[in-house]
Amino acid sequence: KVLVLMRGCPGSGKSTLAKAIQFNGVVLSTDDFFMRGGDFKFVANQLQEAHEWNQSNAEKYMLDSRSPIIIDNTNTQMWEMIPYAAMADKYGYIIEVIEPDVPWRKNAGQLVRSNMHGVRMENITSMLDRYENNITSQKLL
Repeated sequence: KVLVLMRGCPGSGKSTLAKAIQFNGVVLSTDDFFMRGGDFKFVANQLQEAHEWNQSNAEKYMLDSRSPIIIDNTNTQMWEMIPYAAMADKYGYIIEVIEPDVPWRKNAGQLVRSNMHGVRMENITSMLDRYENNITSQKLL
């Protein structure tokens, strides 16, 4: 059983890569909490609730031994991945941390142009500034 933690700023290709490696598994994204009638409607004060919702969904799939479970979130900092890693450890999942290997993954201007949800330059720049590099599955446990 495998849990894949995708990492990267909006526009870096996480969702595209997640779908490509999904096979018979499931892709879970906190962004899905904000989908209303096919449209993305982000509400900042609901972000914590959205993350808890996504973590709850991940645990349900782990209880069913679904694999792979792919978490398609930005995961810019290690603490964001810890709840998923703890669940993976509890339910016997191997953890893989994957970042899309695209030339623009650290280019704020290109990320702004590429992202699906209209994330603004200042938000992308903030994510890049706090982005923790070299996070491995071993560091998460």
